[in-house]
Amino acid sequence: MKRLTKLMKPLKGHNSFTRVISKGVKVKSESFVGFFVPNESEISFVKFGISIPKKHAKKAVVRNRTKRLVKESLICLAKYDEDILLTFEEFVLIRTEKLPSHPKLISFSNVKAEIYELFDKAKMRIG
Repeated sequence: MKRLTKLMKPLKGHNSFTRVISKGVKVKSESFVGFFVPNESEISFVKFGISIPKKHAKKAVVRNRTKRLVKESLICLAKYDEDILLTFEEFVLIRTEKLPSHPKLISFSNVKAEIYELFDKAKMRIG
C-alpha cells in the first residue's frame, strides 16, 4: 500500500497494529474506535491503520468501500487541517458498528463526519 498523501503512511503487519492498540489512547465515536499515539518526536508523517472486521460486514465489497471512504476522509483532513494529524505519531481506526449489506448505502458524508468527530475528540483528549 502506498502513501495517501505526503503526510500519511500505512501501518503494515499485525505487530504494528497491536503495538499501536496497546500503547495508544482509546477514543470512541458512534461507530468507530480509534487508538492514537501522541507525537513526541518531530516526525513529518503519520502512520495509520484501518480495520473493518468481518463480523460487521460479511461482504468484502462493503468492507473495501468503507475503507476507501475512510481514506478519502483522511485525505480531506490532511488537506484542510494537517495540524490535527501531526499531533499523532500513529493511529488505528476500527469499525465497531454493523454496516449495511449494500455498498451504496454507505455515504461519504456520514463517514467523513464520524472521522472528523473522532479526531476532534482525540486531539482534546491528548491535548
